[in-house]
Amino acid sequence: MKFPGRLPIAVAAAMLMGGCQASLQPRSPWSQKQVEVMRGEGFLPTQRGWEFSVNDRLLFPTDEASVDPGQATIINRMAMNLRSVQIRHATIEGHADWTGTEQHNETLSKHRADAVAAVFAGAGFARADLRTVGLGERYPIEDNTTATGRRENRRVVILLTAP
Repeated sequence: MKFPGRLPIAVAAAMLMGGCQASLQPRSPWSQKQVEVMRGEGFLPTQRGWEFSVNDRLLFPTDEASVDPGQATIINRMAMNLRSVQIRHATIEGHADWTGTEQHNETLSKHRADAVAAVFAGAGFARADLRTVGLGERYPIEDNTTATGRRENRRVVILLTAP
């Protein structure tokens, strides 16, 4: 049985439905410019958000929480570039190796996160928009039995999530 005249209506309806489905796809909360700046500053997309990349991690000497002047310059530039594209919130996670007690490492890692947050705040981020957390020795990325591994674990991670 033929349905003359209905085929164009069916095709148009299918096209409209297809267009509606495409528009229901989740949109990125980030603008193209924000993505360009995040990538340019060394952030990579992860399941948790945009994370300051492993190759450019901020490392600390044993039992230290001060940001050295070279790192402060890098962090300040990064923060200013992020602010220039209206990125205003960040989570800063401090980490430690396994030297010291668990409680000491929790405190030390929080101080590391706070030190990096202070540089962000100095670059114009509102301190209230910066969440800091000390994760101690819980999430090593390298083997703590070697000096190189311990050095890599004494770090701060900067995470940007949807605005």
